[in-house]
Amino acid sequence: MFPHQNPLPKSDVITTPTFETLLARVKASVLEYLEQHAPGDAAAVRETFTNEAELLTKFTEAFTVILQSHFRQMNAQAQQMFGMYATDNDMVELIASQLGVKRLVLSPGDPNAYPPVPPVMEKNDALLTRYYLAAYALATTGTRSGYRFHAMTLGGRPSVKVESPEPNKVVVTYEFSDHEDAGKTKDAQARQVNPGSGEVECYILTHDGNGIPDLSLLDATQNYMERDDIGQATDLITVKAPSIQSWSCNAHLYIRHGPDAAIAKAAAEKAVQEYAASQHRLGGSIEPFMLNSVLQSSSGAHRADLTEPVQPVRCTYSEAPYLESINITVSTENL
Repeated sequence: MFPHQNPLPKSDVITTPTFETLLARVKASVLEYLEQHAPGDAAAVRETFTNEAELLTKFTEAFTVILQSHFRQMNAQAQQMFGMYATDNDMVELIASQLGVKRLVLSPGDPNAYPPVPPVMEKNDALLTRYYLAAYALATTGTRSGYRFHAMTLGGRPSVKVESPEPNKVVVTYEFSDHEDAGKTKDAQARQVNPGSGEVECYILTHDGNGIPDLSLLDATQNYMERDDIGQATDLITVKAPSIQSWSCNAHLYIRHGPDAAIAKAAAEKAVQEYAASQHRLGGSIEPFMLNSVLQSSSGAHRADLTEPVQPVRCTYSEAPYLESINITVSTENL
């Protein structure tokens, strides 16, 4: 459902050829050109290409490296045109704008502070998630993805007024206004409580702290979802706070002699925090085997003893895992 999180393999069209393949192609093209325009020089150049010490051969190899770098740059630019590969902030915003989705401001910052505090903007992953959800919310809610989009995009739908100031004249006004709570919701999930009842529970998770929303955000989301141009008339929507499944990471890492233990510990802690942040969502899960992999790959440890969590922390749509603490010990083994 979210191609930017599970991208398809890159097409051969946008892959960079290896140096050897590209060098052979350049040499063949040069020889083909000479055979057409200077046939008397083709044999001598062909012999020159077989000698690595020749200046022309080294020049051709240098040109191949430049051409290979050009291929990489063009391929990187081509990938930015697709949401599943885009990483450039401006390109991600351009892609999202195709469905009227704009990057949200999570915190306005303070330009008058010293030093100035820059605003905190929505990350590309979250913006692309809302972009892919927007296709399910072109009309109103009703689908799970539609509920999710609208709950995560407060103020995204303009207010529409239809007036007839005089006979035979109708004026339709679209009023776009910034919602004071836009950007506060990190994730949302909605489910029908009983089949056919129309009773829908919508859980929202925030960016702040463990993700529990305050009462004002719950009320604001409730009012927004109940708008007649957003919520289904047959649905009874109730916006709720999720349950938080707190967990801690306790591990002992073993590294070989050479790397600095403090650097390895800092890298491991950062990697655990990033993994925890990626799973801090409704329906997220913390898998011990994934933690082991994250700890070892980030720190260079050859083994890791994970003592907590022992069992997976797997959440339902109304729950989210939250990392409370990290306790990592690094030991050096002289083997």
